[in-house]
Amino acid sequence: MTIRLDEIIDDLNARRALASKKYRDDPLPATDKEARLSLEREIAKYGLAEYVVELDIRGYTILPPGLGAPVELIDRVRQAILRVAEAREAGQYGQGFGAAKGAGRLYHHLLPEDPVFEEAALSPVMLTLVTYLAGYRAKLALMAGSIKTNASDAAFAFHNDISSVVPPPWPTQSMTANVNWLLTDYSRENGALCVVPGSHLWCKPPPPELKMAHDHPDVEVVHAPAGSLIVWHAGLWHGALPRTAEGQRILMIMLFQRPYLSIAEEFWLTTTAEMIERNPARFGVLTGMVGLHPWCWDRGPQPEFAPEMTTDMGRWT
Repeated sequence: MTIRLDEIIDDLNARRALASKKYRDDPLPATDKEARLSLEREIAKYGLAEYVVELDIRGYTILPPGLGAPVELIDRVRQAILRVAEAREAGQYGQGFGAAKGAGRLYHHLLPEDPVFEEAALSPVMLTLVTYLAGYRAKLALMAGSIKTNASDAAFAFHNDISSVVPPPWPTQSMTANVNWLLTDYSRENGALCVVPGSHLWCKPPPPELKMAHDHPDVEVVHAPAGSLIVWHAGLWHGALPRTAEGQRILMIMLFQRPYLSIAEEFWLTTTAEMIERNPARFGVLTGMVGLHPWCWDRGPQPEFAPEMTTDMGRWT
């Protein structure tokens, strides 16, 4: 089969034009002041003030079941991940990368697999904390399912979410927002997340001698019920324990990044016109459809697809 590059470019530009039109009809805050006021209203609307304080002081916070996302949405996300896992294990994408390093079997690029993942990416309470950490222009960089069993007995080493992307020292302002959707209960026996509270303020990665120090006195093991969402700062030191209990630990990982960082998963490749049509304007920002890039040699930068850059740089808040 011959692939015509000009047809690919035309298709991409048509999808970007659609996303940009939706954005012009419903834009994000246009200046720093507007962004701050809008975010303050969202924090008050959803009762998130105490969680914002935890993000500032501890570097992470836990949204209890029913607050971060509706319980029924959690159930649908869990079932969708199990369907994806079953299909990929039966096909050519069943490598399950990550199990050997303690991350469980990972199933990447979930967004185009089921509309429920679009709904999850736009969860308004979650996006309020994402905005607080990474701005209104944050892009979805990664969306993956993780299934850990007691057959995978490795611990996941402590790290930061930008340690392999940006050399230290890092700014205290977060460059990413990591959100873990707990689709089963979290406990030590279930292979839970481990964190070092306050480590996001140190602006550096964990030293080699502490990367596997899961029982260090400064480490907290996260205990939380299914349906909780854990949100954390880019600089937080975190890892995970091995699962020792029977059964499965099922998790959805969403990483959001500021737009100047390269992303892990190119969602603009797989975001269809139908996905853009049925979702609000911010979906085009999250998936990279609204912005100066990507482009090819035929046109170069395309400001008509980047309405957020038509005024001052405060629009990148």
